[in-house]
Amino acid sequence: MRMAVDEAGFSLNNSLHQIIVARYSEPSLTIDFDNFVGCLVRLESMFKTFKTLDKDGSGVVELNFLEWMNVSLL
Repeated sequence: MRMAVDEAGFSLNNSLHQIIVARYSEPSLTIDFDNFVGCLVRLESMFKTFKTLDKDGSGVVELNFLEWMNVSLL
């Protein structure tokens, strides 16, 4: 999974890879194609949303509660 996510262009740390496996894998720790595609769609959306919110390119965004809820519920 790590190599596939990296090959798709998403640079994530070890903690995030573990979260992805916990969220998208079956109890046997396998990830089927549908869950894999869902994961990539979600990552793409999250990366694009962050880039849009990071207007100065600093790698930091500030959100109020309602903005956070809006972003996190996408």
